[in-house]
Amino acid sequence: MRRIVMGHNGSGRATVLADGIVDPITVAMLPGVQVHRMWELDEAPTLPVDSPPGPPTGTFFPGNGGIRFGFITIPPGLSYEMPADLPAEAVEAALAEAEAELPGMAATFDPDRPGVHTTRTVDYVVAISGTGRMRTDDDVDVVLGPGDCLIQNGTAHAWFNDGDVPLVLAYTLYGAR
Repeated sequence: MRRIVMGHNGSGRATVLADGIVDPITVAMLPGVQVHRMWELDEAPTLPVDSPPGPPTGTFFPGNGGIRFGFITIPPGLSYEMPADLPAEAVEAALAEAEAELPGMAATFDPDRPGVHTTRTVDYVVAISGTGRMRTDDDVDVVLGPGDCLIQNGTAHAWFNDGDVPLVLAYTLYGAR
């Protein structure tokens, strides 16, 4: 996915600081899911911005006042359950990979409810393409399609895609107290 970052040059004029491809992050624990971490701040920005962004270095979910912006692609038929016959070493390896690639994400999942996770963030989510379901803590399914917007206020939820095309969601996560 292409990311263009604008900022200011030494003369204070608007300029393109970065224009390049952000590769997707994939992990075995979430087969077929792609995460594009596009922009991340751990505190309020200072303007003008005059240097290109580096690679993501923080946790996937921001702390208080931090922001994360990106895209997540959820494939049709995603299952959150690990195969029952998977050796313990493979499970440990999948968890270690998830922690390395998406720090802090695995810890947000409820082990007793596959796919359900809770974060200390306010999430602004827009469905870009495909159709999917967001299941609430009380088992209500909310269907989202292209252009639909969801504001998630630190509530437990899970994402599903029962369609035949990938569900692409744009997200901004704002770290809450």
